[in-house]
Amino acid sequence: MSKKWGISSRRIALLCEQERIDGVIKKGKTAILLVPEITLTMQIVNRFYEWFGSDVAIFHSALSNGEKYDEYLKIMRQEVKVVVGTRSAIFTPLKNIGIIIIDEEHDGSYKSDMSPKYDAKEVADRICQIYKAPLLLGSATPAINTYYKAKMGKIELLEMKKRAKNATMPDIEIIDLIDNPIKDGF
Repeated sequence: MSKKWGISSRRIALLCEQERIDGVIKKGKTAILLVPEITLTMQIVNRFYEWFGSDVAIFHSALSNGEKYDEYLKIMRQEVKVVVGTRSAIFTPLKNIGIIIIDEEHDGSYKSDMSPKYDAKEVADRICQIYKAPLLLGSATPAINTYYKAKMGKIELLEMKKRAKNATMPDIEIIDLIDNPIKDGF
């Protein structure tokens, strides 16, 4: 790597994602990495360009129609092995998918409120079923339904047992809202 990063949970997550994607590429497969925001897309894409070179395509709503067309053609012609983008990237014509990673899976931006309405996590799950590929849902604070599925054994839960730089965990207090109702918004 040409640049050095400080150790952070974001850095650790990105390195894990890179390692997983590298593994599927070595098996001759492809990968999709969904991120919740366009700004995150560009930060990650720059890092992925360093790791994977021209094997990366980007796809998000801020691209011009011409840029989207160019990226779509690269994907369709199988000139790339990795697609990084926001929720619409799940519909790109990537073939031979070996993994789909949804970063910050708890983020509400993976659901489209506009027509056609869809949940990119559900679409990704179906694509992974078709390709018999793993779906990796990454989050420091998973969606409650994702966490519930993991606790019930429907999906596998992978946990980071230590924080970056051995930082201490914050104090957590569980409050029963039935016994302690919220008053005045707090």
